[in-house]
Amino acid sequence: MFFYNLFLYVLFPFAILRLFSKKEFNLSEVSRIKERLGKVNPENSFTEKPIWIHAVSVGEVKVASLLVKEIKKRHPNSKIFLTVSTLTGSRQINKLYGNDLAHQYLPYDLNIFVKRFLSSIKPKCLILIETEIWPNLVNNCFKQKIPIALLNGRLSEKSLKKYLRFKTFFKKIFSQLNLVISQSQKDLDNFVIAGVNPQNVFSDHSLKFSDSFPSNDLRKIEKIEDKKEKKIIVCASTHPREEIFLINAYKKLNDPNFHLVLIPRHPHRSGEVQKILEDNKVSHQKFSNALDLSYEITLVDKMGLVESFFRIADIAFIGGTLIPHGGQNFLEAVKHGLPIYSGASTYNFSGIVEDLQSHKILNIIETESDLALAWGNFTYNSDLKNRSNDYLLSRQGSVERSIEKLLPLIEA
Repeated sequence: MFFYNLFLYVLFPFAILRLFSKKEFNLSEVSRIKERLGKVNPENSFTEKPIWIHAVSVGEVKVASLLVKEIKKRHPNSKIFLTVSTLTGSRQINKLYGNDLAHQYLPYDLNIFVKRFLSSIKPKCLILIETEIWPNLVNNCFKQKIPIALLNGRLSEKSLKKYLRFKTFFKKIFSQLNLVISQSQKDLDNFVIAGVNPQNVFSDHSLKFSDSFPSNDLRKIEKIEDKKEKKIIVCASTHPREEIFLINAYKKLNDPNFHLVLIPRHPHRSGEVQKILEDNKVSHQKFSNALDLSYEITLVDKMGLVESFFRIADIAFIGGTLIPHGGQNFLEAVKHGLPIYSGASTYNFSGIVEDLQSHKILNIIETESDLALAWGNFTYNSDLKNRSNDYLLSRQGSVERSIEKLLPLIEA
């Protein structure tokens, strides 16, 4: 651990500078820096050991909320404490729970901060969502006999190769996990290779399937109708270099009966994307309250609207797949019964992607021309909605099964 900690101490000043440089960082966040240094807010003190859940950002918080609901159903008086790594994750918790659930930022993975944090919280157990392995955090929990579970676990071939570069170091860390429930058999195999005890790892469907039907609590998107109804293509969670690909595909489609919606993964990039739209001389609007179909393209610069747009969409495209990023969440589009398109970089969701392709829900494309052709050939298919619903229904129950495996840790 010596060289790892030395490396972190060298990086620490740069981590603080990076925090200040983020566009979403504001004055209210300055007072919360102490949380990242392991100081626990007085209002987050507990008279009994809490169940601690760590969820990196918005997507993981949504998964954590499913666990919170099920834990509270079985143990109504249990104390639950959440940590996040991002401002957007913190805002999501406030949106879901207000002041009813204690939460703060996870401390930086320096021994001094982790030990300070653990000595204040004294958790009953730690539940990590997806793949958030911080060596000092895991090692200190292990030393203090705090059980650690990793749920909805993902470990791609790409990530595994990175861990195997420091095999001896990370094998020890992974071996300290008491329970891992992975999203697929491939992930399970990779966790075992990484060092998890084979007796402690299980595979199940993604926990996101348990939240895989359209929500009633969605913002209504009003449409200002053009002379004739247009087909709406929603491109969700796009990353740098992807928007120009999608704009070019739309221009090659060259059909006024289609309207393109771009939703960048990070809303603060909207200025950058707007510049691309201006340079390409396409008529566009920034979304405010209504979708004006007289424009060719709408740019969404607000968070939390992806599912609302999928509700009115005809076609979905999933971002993070045209660059080596591994993809974003496919299931929000599936639950609205949409035909889905993506690029080939889907390693974060390899099992789900294989299933969606076999159910003829997802099509992977490689070129702008291929995408334009696919969009142009779009026709309504009522059978697709049925296939999507059948697919989702067949994968329910993972939250309940995960809680059953968690009970020995929660009730210890």
